[in-house]
Amino acid sequence: MFDAIKSTPAKICLGISALVTLVYSLNFMLWADCYVIGGDGCFTLMSNETITGMISYGNGGPETAFNGALMFGIFISTGIMLNEGAKGMWKIMIPVIAGFVTMTGAIWYYWGDLDSSTTPKYVVPVTTLIYIAAYFLLKAEDEVDDGLSEFKMGINIQDKGALAALSLLAVMGVYYCFRAILFPADTIEAFGIGEATQEMLDAGLGAPSEVTVAVGGSIFLIYMLWIIITIMDGAKGKWAIIHPGIFFLLATTILNYVSLVDNAGAEVIRPVSDQLTIDSLTGPLALLLVLFSYYRLRDEGIEDGMLWNGEPMSPNFFNIMVITWALGLGLMFTANIMM
Repeated sequence: MFDAIKSTPAKICLGISALVTLVYSLNFMLWADCYVIGGDGCFTLMSNETITGMISYGNGGPETAFNGALMFGIFISTGIMLNEGAKGMWKIMIPVIAGFVTMTGAIWYYWGDLDSSTTPKYVVPVTTLIYIAAYFLLKAEDEVDDGLSEFKMGINIQDKGALAALSLLAVMGVYYCFRAILFPADTIEAFGIGEATQEMLDAGLGAPSEVTVAVGGSIFLIYMLWIIITIMDGAKGKWAIIHPGIFFLLATTILNYVSLVDNAGAEVIRPVSDQLTIDSLTGPLALLLVLFSYYRLRDEGIEDGMLWNGEPMSPNFFNIMVITWALGLGLMFTANIMM
């Protein structure tokens, strides 16, 4: 495993990036509600180090969980390179660098008077620098920029149905990123959460901070750029940037569904605003659009060069893998709530 990367320093850098995104994604997806209350009386791998009465206590649990799902897809993208090699993977790395740099700026710009742990302020820029270092280390032996010089602006998707689905996803992505990164305060207001009660804060259901919202928009920027690259460069070989999006949307959709079932019997819930309803429906819609376009683009070579542990992956194997991951994520989220 991991022999596909020739440069040892690049392999180390990618391994560190994968580990950081995996730890944060699992912690946020599984234990966001505990994370935002400082781990008080519950389990979390890490906490925001707050206590009752602090500004950040109990705020943004659901949004933190969503950010974890976003990070899960980034972990998948790094895992693809470690397992299958980095040749031509500029299409993965350049958008990730753009998203990480934006996230670094958003964290420092919007942090303000937050009194939670400052660890993310330093972990994010350090991880960004490590990832950028990996990109430059992969240029020589691993040919990460293979095909970049042939990239041209344009529309190179032939299937009209797939093009329509991808275009709609791109528009949705631009809107979400623009709103979350540039106007996080307006985004929070649209949620209609209002002033949280102590019971809501204890359950992690207070309104998210501007940092949390802007971070989500910054990571989502990566997925939006992957969609735009697919539209402009054509579908051939783009499985490597579509698969992470599929797994992120699977995680988001299943997490939302399990949370809704769990909240049905909860004593404390958030006010259900129109914006929250729209956001909860957007995930399943986006997943359907991605899967629809993916299967339509098989004839245009989206799975060309698709590998699993260095061996060609059949379409049927990928279908089985998606179903297996969906079942696995569902069981994991369900078991976590039951525990």
